[in-house]
Amino acid sequence: MTSRIRHVAVLALACVFLLRCAGDVAAAPFSDQELIRGFLGTVFGAERQSGTRDRAAAGQVKKFVGPIGYHIISTSRVDRVGTVRRFMSSLEAAVQNLSLYEERDPTYARLMIYLVDRADYGRTIRTTVWDGVDTGFLEMNACSAVLAARPSGIERAHVYLVADEGFAGLSHCLVEEVAQSLGPANDDLSLADSIFNDQSELNAFGLFDWYILNMLYDSRVAPGMTMEEVRPLLPAIIQSVRASLPQVLGDDTAGLAHHSAYRR
Repeated sequence: MTSRIRHVAVLALACVFLLRCAGDVAAAPFSDQELIRGFLGTVFGAERQSGTRDRAAAGQVKKFVGPIGYHIISTSRVDRVGTVRRFMSSLEAAVQNLSLYEERDPTYARLMIYLVDRADYGRTIRTTVWDGVDTGFLEMNACSAVLAARPSGIERAHVYLVADEGFAGLSHCLVEEVAQSLGPANDDLSLADSIFNDQSELNAFGLFDWYILNMLYDSRVAPGMTMEEVRPLLPAIIQSVRASLPQVLGDDTAGLAHHSAYRR
């Protein structure tokens, strides 16, 4: 989760994947060891552990199993629903084995996305999150996500975004909080090329985090796995993910721009 809103340039998704934009991370490919360290640092652990159950969950893989229905609730005076929908579509296209669809009935949604004005941010968290969550920790952040996970998988997740404080800040929060709600819930300050780092200047879903989510949603990684169980699988998974990158980009890499979440 981010602790402050960054006013940064807005990037198109194709530009982020190709890593050819000024100010983006270096174009050199990441090593297996860098990706393994990033995976373990974000998938295991959590930003706030308030009890035994939280500590137990932090030591296990957290991911959704099956299609994920998301529902958007917007109470903001600024309409950003289209931005969220475009990002969710682009994310599904970019991550293999991840199925996202908009669920019209919130009763059946597994992922709730709230778009609110800053004045309503804390109240919305307090009135919508489930019992046992440290709402004070969520409220002190510029935006936030919380998930409930069992060894069998993530049961539900809530994402809280502020829509009335500028487009660039919303874009950063949208990418980070939705991505973290899918399982890599821990920020790691050592990951310079990841959005899962509150001190990073990145503002978009880049190549490093594309690897993290594709590794997590590989079918060989099961919810409830421990670090010791998943670590030996990662070299082969990375090899498969590397092979899938050209398929995601396609022959016309510029064509990815229409999937961008960063168009107004």
